[in-house]
Amino acid sequence: MINLGKGARKMKARMAAIDAGNDGFKCLFSGLNKENEVYIPNVIAKANETRDIVELEKKVLDGLHVEVTSSALEQGRGIYVVGKLAARNQDSDELTADKNKSENDQTLIVFLTALAFDGVQHFEEKDGIIDATYVISTGLPLEEVKKKKKRTFKEKLIKSTHEVKFRDTPYVGGKTVRIKIVDALVNTEGHAAMFDLTTNDDGSIKNEELTKVTFLINDIGGLSTDLAIIDESGNIDNDHSDGIKEGVSPYLDEIIRRVYSEYGYRFKSRRELVNIITDDSEDKNHIYVIGTKTPIKKFVDEELMKLARKEYSLIKNMWAKVPSIRLSYQIGGGALILKEYMEKLNEQDKNFPLRFVGKKDSVWMIARAYFKLLRIYVKRKGIDVENSIKVE
Repeated sequence: MINLGKGARKMKARMAAIDAGNDGFKCLFSGLNKENEVYIPNVIAKANETRDIVELEKKVLDGLHVEVTSSALEQGRGIYVVGKLAARNQDSDELTADKNKSENDQTLIVFLTALAFDGVQHFEEKDGIIDATYVISTGLPLEEVKKKKKRTFKEKLIKSTHEVKFRDTPYVGGKTVRIKIVDALVNTEGHAAMFDLTTNDDGSIKNEELTKVTFLINDIGGLSTDLAIIDESGNIDNDHSDGIKEGVSPYLDEIIRRVYSEYGYRFKSRRELVNIITDDSEDKNHIYVIGTKTPIKKFVDEELMKLARKEYSLIKNMWAKVPSIRLSYQIGGGALILKEYMEKLNEQDKNFPLRFVGKKDSVWMIARAYFKLLRIYVKRKGIDVENSIKVE
């Protein structure tokens, strides 16, 4: 169940930090605690106005069936299943490397669906419409920032009209959320991570040694890698920082293809495969085919080692260009699954001081950074926001 109506009297803007990851959207609404977290797989599929189902799902996020209308969308309006529900659809779309995050309709569709999911719970309904107001913090890959995409993406968010109608969605079906984004802070993904590495949730300094040295943040995503060099002043080195359209998703897709070819086993999504690769139990790198436990480690090792070699080569090139780099932080979902392969390569080669963040941090670090930066932003600009932030 979700909370509808109870306490839904808030008319001030809610703060939303949204990391539009290639595998999933990591969202923080009005706080940094677990109850503020919302995760939606970045998968959509076109749908009909109604779903042929026996009964609705038990949770809203498991059954997102929405009609999205926005002047920022290329087609203006469409009906989709989103997230977990879309992942079950064989005709679903996951992002590919030929699509810029800032210009892609799928990014905006999931973005608005996430805001509507929060808005239906926290703003009151009047005459059949829920007006939800947000100030948001999000980000783009370094490569898109260098191409001056930040301004156009921000304008797309704040100058367009957005509406999400929940159709055959549990608990909220029939409700319409009209979304107003009053302001948007668009960050650079890799640089934002520096802020989470150096500040606690209450804004105090942590990892103080990082504020005095030059270090590298290697953010390995699904479709891109950002290599941000942070200098001693905490600024990004614009001359040497770089971003490439190379990430883990195509390699996951190849594993999925090979597993299907060998065993006839179809993964619902990349996320399902990632969960198997990162499983801490004895089921790690195994699938069940007709009830039989079947290893897929051979495919996983071969494909991920290919990418690990490319990522390690990028790091070597960065150190060659900027020898004063003290250490390199590997972050992002890609770093999580490449860790053992990159560490093996490093042991055999330069033995660079590589740091890897934990499993949860690899997923939520960027979203946390966006929220921390948003708190500073709204305070500096005097934006009136809902005051429900607490730090445990």
